[in-house]
Amino acid sequence: MNNNITIAIPSYKRPYLLNRALTSAISNDDEIEILVAVNGEDEFFGEYKKIENKYKNFKNISFFFHKKNIGALDNIFFLINKCKTNFITLLADDDETNTAGLIKLKNFLLKNKDYVSGCLYWEFIHSDGIRNLLKPQTFEQNSLLKRVLNYFFSSDDAFFYGLHRTFALKQCSFEGYWKPNHNELANWAYVFQIDLILQGKIFLLEEKNYKWINHDYTEKHYFKKKKNFFTRVFKYFIRRLNIYYLYLYKILAKRHYYILIIAFFLIPFLLLRDIFFREPIYHKVKHKNKTD
Repeated sequence: MNNNITIAIPSYKRPYLLNRALTSAISNDDEIEILVAVNGEDEFFGEYKKIENKYKNFKNISFFFHKKNIGALDNIFFLINKCKTNFITLLADDDETNTAGLIKLKNFLLKNKDYVSGCLYWEFIHSDGIRNLLKPQTFEQNSLLKRVLNYFFSSDDAFFYGLHRTFALKQCSFEGYWKPNHNELANWAYVFQIDLILQGKIFLLEEKNYKWINHDYTEKHYFKKKKNFFTRVFKYFIRRLNIYYLYLYKILAKRHYYILIIAFFLIPFLLLRDIFFREPIYHKVKHKNKTD
């Protein structure tokens, strides 16, 4: 494996958005490689093939087409497993990245072996066009206990879309939620992130002109289907409980027993916070009536 950066882009039924994501990822720098995995040969297959043909002369882009829809998670895992470079970033097909910023993150990680990931500033664009420039939460404490507690109390999912050491990301796992959330993916990135937190520190590039752009075309943190209030609350509670259970399981698997004990007693209070006030990311991405 070399020290290049792989930008991994899973896509499904959105060729018109993939074009924009690729435009942000294209670089003349030989350090950047791009993998695109299209999830199923459906009615959009022809449009995707046109995009592949558009970039046929770019030696650093590879397209993969699954015959059938293998699921969003398996498509992401497919790309991670295909990665042959030492660094990888995941890019949703409706978002945009910054290659110059990614190279800066890589150079930092090369010099600082105790960090496993780094992230850029986060520009959140609402569906009405209003933009919020947000500072992602990072976890640079030398103490693993402090990192974990900081993650429990004040986390967002922005660094999931940062740059990671590939070997570290390949050690992350998520096998799905319990029923009744087994067909949902909301918040699943948090489970990957705790795996990364347990492996090392997370860095933020403190330069606001380098940013990951997150387009909010679908509701980021809300329930998509209409359900009655009690059903929504019940499913939300079970999902949050499931996530905290997975946190504990992963801490136990790493044999951090003292952290496990502290976390076990904190989780009931965190669940109450989530039920009554929602977790921190909910408030961070709330719509504002001004441009930051």
